[in-house]
Amino acid sequence: MVNLDRRRAGYGAVHALVSELHGADLHAKRIASLAVAMIGQALAQARRLVTRHTIKQVDRMLSNNGIDV
Repeated sequence: MVNLDRRRAGYGAVHALVSELHGADLHAKRIASLAVAMIGQALAQARRLVTRHTIKQVDRMLSNNGIDV
């Protein structure tokens, strides 16, 4: 059986990684968009879901003012 690495990264950690990789070259909204996409892709992979739909779900959740992230 394969031992999978199950470490978790929150939005801040993903945002920091993308910012570090791309520096000041990207606009802040583009960095946030990439972070949302990375979270969605990771969720899709972990749950074996369709990536496109999962990214949309994550984006909607993070955009919802009723949810305190």
